Amino acid sequence: MQRLILNQLERRFSAEIPLIIRENIQQLSLEKLENLGREIDNFSSLEYLSNRSQ
Repeated sequence: MQRLILNQLERRFSAEIPLIIRENIQQLSLEKLENLGREIDNFSSLEYLSNRSQ
């Protein structure tokens, strides 16, 4: 599931995802990963995602 989310984010932003965000995603529970997957289209930037994962 983590790999799917990371692939979606890379496509969404046409960029490699920073290591800190990758690590945070890898530590999420299945429920949080599902929520993240539903919200991906709402992210305006990687900075927004970074702020949400802190």
